Amino acid sequence: MVLIDTSVWIALFRKKDHEVGQKMLSLIAGNQAAVCGQVWVEYLGGFRKEALRKVHGAALKHFPFLETGRGAFELAANWLADHPPLGAGDAIIAATAMVNDAALLTLDKDFLPLQKLGLELF
Repeated sequence: MVLIDTSVWIALFRKKDHEVGQKMLSLIAGNQAAVCGQVWVEYLGGFRKEALRKVHGAALKHFPFLETGRGAFELAANWLADHPPLGAGDAIIAATAMVNDAALLTLDKDFLPLQKLGLELF
């Protein structure tokens, strides 16, 4: 399973033929692309028009949903304390991927330091 970061969803929304699209298509074809609550909030919360939120929300419902439990929040807090530039939202996304044994597909370089801590970047 691969958790798709908000940065990827935004890139594809802004530019349909973005280079990350090929990776997404292969993950979707294999039913391996997933979302989580934090990505859901960040991505859909960026649409000010309700109609756009509904359309994109309906699309996200087709993807497996990775839960964020207490263990992920504990891990996120530790990662955030050690890597403040990551930000709380990204720490939660990374920890959700980690505790669900999922890789993370992202365009955000702030996740790179977490690779040495076990986060797999796709």
